[in-house]
Amino acid sequence: MTEKLQTPFHCPQCGAQYRIVKVEASPVPAKLREITCLSCGGPLVGREGAFFLKYFLVDTPSKRQRRVR
Repeated sequence: MTEKLQTPFHCPQCGAQYRIVKVEASPVPAKLREITCLSCGGPLVGREGAFFLKYFLVDTPSKRQRRVR
């Protein structure tokens, strides 16, 4: 089952804004792949307990904001 509410999330490296949807993982072990930020390439968590996390990019920080962080 998919969680109906989307959770807001900001990349800890660059501040890009995402919405996260939790999807129930299948009982059969799945091969996990590395998930990275689309804006900076930093690592993102791919699983939380019995759920896979799906990230949807909402907004990227401007170049000015990236220099400040």
